[in-house]
Amino acid sequence: MKKKMGLLGFVFFSCILIGGCGKKADGESYTVTVEQTQEQTQEQKQEKKQELETEVSTKETLSISNTEETKVKDDRITMLVYTEAPNKNSSVEIQYPQFKNNDALNAMVYDKVQSLAQIDTSLFSSDARLNIDYQADVTLNNNKVVSIIFWGPSSIDDAAYSTNNLITMNVDLHSMKELNLKDLYTTNADFQAVFFEKAMFPENPVTSYDKASFPEMLKLQSPEYQTVDPFSIEGNVKFFLKPDGIVFSLPAVHATGSDHFEAQLKYSDIQQFYLLKQNLWENR
Repeated sequence: MKKKMGLLGFVFFSCILIGGCGKKADGESYTVTVEQTQEQTQEQKQEKKQELETEVSTKETLSISNTEETKVKDDRITMLVYTEAPNKNSSVEIQYPQFKNNDALNAMVYDKVQSLAQIDTSLFSSDARLNIDYQADVTLNNNKVVSIIFWGPSSIDDAAYSTNNLITMNVDLHSMKELNLKDLYTTNADFQAVFFEKAMFPENPVTSYDKASFPEMLKLQSPEYQTVDPFSIEGNVKFFLKPDGIVFSLPAVHATGSDHFEAQLKYSDIQQFYLLKQNLWENR
């Protein structure tokens, strides 16, 4: 009987030890699982952090890229690129502005851009190779007028050299018509005298020469060197408006190597020749 009781006690004690060991093992297993879970959570957080940093970096890069591609002066304007070539032999890229909440103006600009990308079939065949690469800028945009310029090289067929063009577009926002120079100024002999006396280097956004050569280039445009008054030929002198003055673009003297010549005047310098009652450059 004592042997049986001893045997039962040994078995009972052994079960307690085994149960305790089982619980300890379970406890160790649980501890390991928690530690592994914590390590995985830290790794996931680190990976998520890296993904977020990469996403932010990518967005910043895209933002910089978009800013470079759509270089504009205010959020009312988006720059687009027209690429429709007249035939398979041609290449056309013309940057142009699109204005917020002004469908009529956008239609006018688009028509202008389309016209720049056409081939004059009275001079060339319809399958001639036309290459155009124009930039654009909005130099004035207020409640009265919008002034736009397009500039860059173009060539057609097998021309030995491309032409460096400058095209302007000035739109009266009330009449929704393009303005000509004769709509704004009387360009008589007195006007021309003021022009050659007070013309300045325009600085930006585009010229075909540097500031140091401006005085000599201006002199070459004067009656002293020209037999034909450039202002006397309608459409010969282009212009665009800026907040600080008006820029005139004249055909350059061929010997200079440039295709056009720009000079700026202050509005006050030629106010006496101005034809309209309101100053278009003033936003009021």
